[in-house]
Amino acid sequence: MHTTFFKHPEPEHKKTRIWPVFMPFMGCPTKCIYCSQDRQTGTGAKTLSEIYQDIEREIPAFFKEKKRDPLELAFFGGTFTALPFEWQQRFISLAAEFKKQGYMTKVRCSTRPDCIDADQIVKLHEAGLDMVELGIQSFSAEVLRRSARNYSPQTAVNACHVIRESGLSLGIQLLPGLPGTKRGDFQRDISRTIELAPDAVRIYPCLTVKGTGLEKLYRVGKYTPWSLSRTEEELSPALLRLWQHKIHVIRIGVAHEEGFEESIVAGPVHPALGQKIRSKALYLFLRSKLAMHGSNIKQLIVPQQYSGELWGHKASLKPLYAKIGILPANTKYSAASFFKLIYK
Repeated sequence: MHTTFFKHPEPEHKKTRIWPVFMPFMGCPTKCIYCSQDRQTGTGAKTLSEIYQDIEREIPAFFKEKKRDPLELAFFGGTFTALPFEWQQRFISLAAEFKKQGYMTKVRCSTRPDCIDADQIVKLHEAGLDMVELGIQSFSAEVLRRSARNYSPQTAVNACHVIRESGLSLGIQLLPGLPGTKRGDFQRDISRTIELAPDAVRIYPCLTVKGTGLEKLYRVGKYTPWSLSRTEEELSPALLRLWQHKIHVIRIGVAHEEGFEESIVAGPVHPALGQKIRSKALYLFLRSKLAMHGSNIKQLIVPQQYSGELWGHKASLKPLYAKIGILPANTKYSAASFFKLIYK
C-alpha cells in the first residue's frame, strides 16, 4: 500500500467581511450593453453627497451597537476613478479615518481599465486606498467591441501594470459569455489573467437583464447566452487553473439582491452556481491526482470542511467519481486539513 497527502488546491486566504458601498452608473463614461447595476444592487439613485453622508453616519453607528470585527470597505458599481477627483479623495480619506478608528482593515474600489490615471492612483494609494478591481470583462478585442466597452485589450493590460506599479493590490473582474465570445476565448482570458498575476479575481458569467442593450439583442435572436452546462464546463477548469497559480477567486456569479431574479431574462442562473463550479474544480483536481498514482484506489480521506463540496450540488458528481474509483464506500472524512489517498 502507498499513501500520499495533499492540500485542497485553493490558496489559503484570510476571510474578511465587506461593507459594500454601491454607486450605480456613477462616473461611467458609457452604459455597457449588459449593464443593469441598479437592478442588480437594488440601490436607488443617490447623489455623491448623500452616499458620503450615509457612510459617515452608518459605519460608526454599526460599530457602536456592539463589539464587532473590523470590515473591508468596498466601492462597487459605477466607475470610481472617473468620479470628480476631489470626491475620490474625500471618500478614501473618510475610509482612512475609519481605518484609524479600527472599523476598517482595507479599502478597495472597482473601476474601468480606461479610467486609470497613474498620478491620481498613486495619490489615492497614499490617501488610504489598498486595492483596485478592474472590470476588464474580456481580453478579446472583438468581445470588447461588441459589448460597447470602448477600449482595447492592451488598455486593460496597461491598467493592470499601472495598478501594480502604484503599490496597490490588483483585482481582475471577468465576464464570460458576452456577445462575440468564441470557443477558447475565456480560457485565453484566464491565461492572460494568470500572466498578470492579480491578487484576486471575480468571475461573473454574463446574464441578460431587463432594460439592457443585451436584452434587445437576445429578443431579436442576435445573442445567445451561455447555458448552465457550458458555464460549468468553462468555469470549472478555469477556477482550478487560477487556484493552482495561487490566485484567490473572490466570487463566482453576481450577488443577487432582493428582486434581482425577476429582472433576469436569460443566462446561466443557478442558486448554487459557485458551489457547482467549486465542486467540479475539486473533482478535476482529484482526478488528476488519481491519474498520477494509478487507478487502484483503496481509500480517499477528505477534510471534513469539504464534505459538502466533494460530491457536488445534490450529489451530481457521484457518477463521475465512480468512474475514477471514488465511491461513498471508500471515502472517509477527518478533522485534518489535508487529503489522504491510499492506493496499491
